Amino acid sequence: MSVARTESKYFTVDPGIEIHYWDHGEGDALVFIPGLSFSGEIFSHQIDYFSDRYRVIAIDPRGQGLSTKTVQGNDYVTHGRDLIKLVSALELKNVVLVGWSTGNLEVWSYLRQAGIKSVAGAVTIDMSPLPLNPDSTAWTEGTINELSEAASSILIDPESAAKFWYDYLTQIMMQRVLGPDELEYLLDMSRRTPYWVVHELFCNAIFSNYLDVAKKAAVSIPTLMYIAEHWADVAEPFCRKEFPQTPTYVMGGHLMAYEYPEKFNARLEEFLGSL
Repeated sequence: MSVARTESKYFTVDPGIEIHYWDHGEGDALVFIPGLSFSGEIFSHQIDYFSDRYRVIAIDPRGQGLSTKTVQGNDYVTHGRDLIKLVSALELKNVVLVGWSTGNLEVWSYLRQAGIKSVAGAVTIDMSPLPLNPDSTAWTEGTINELSEAASSILIDPESAAKFWYDYLTQIMMQRVLGPDELEYLLDMSRRTPYWVVHELFCNAIFSNYLDVAKKAAVSIPTLMYIAEHWADVAEPFCRKEFPQTPTYVMGGHLMAYEYPEKFNARLEEFLGSL
């Protein structure tokens, strides 16, 4: 991990609530938003690669990473509002928002609340804008029964939540077998978010609906959606149907930006070059 502690910063979004973020480089801004329970640190490969020609910002959303843990605002409307405040305070222009997993919801929440002013493009990584859908052919986060079990029986205490993330990391997020040190590094990053914050965010994410925003963004600004290989047969047709102007790129597992940085960065660089 090459991101130095001296490069981390904090921004107060509400009284007593600080958002931690990494800030490197100069120029037009790339803002990376991690998924549920993770830190912006997960984008270390992207920070290293792009910061010689962009201002690269990777945030720890409220409740995650080194940001303040609070009972207030553990939802994606508030997360989107926090992101708007940060972008405004830093006076960022020509911003490309890059969300991963539930970070996608923050990107779409930002666009719903602030519009496309100052936004040059939106990149979303491997999560549907409609995570829960009774349509069996749709791209979702799981069946109603599976999501209900996670919300009501699994993410309700530290032990079962920890097992959930271990299984998800080793079976879905990564395609290769992790060594013990790397596995502990990723699990430790996830553990910085208390289980009760994870539970609130998970429940809010599942019932979120940003399909209208994804459709509008697709025809208003340059967009790109990365999709993991394990559900591309469902996700790609869904994206082509719902927001066909957004190109899709299939690669890796859910944590593709971390596991395959060279391939991920090359596609992102191609997207940035087209703006």
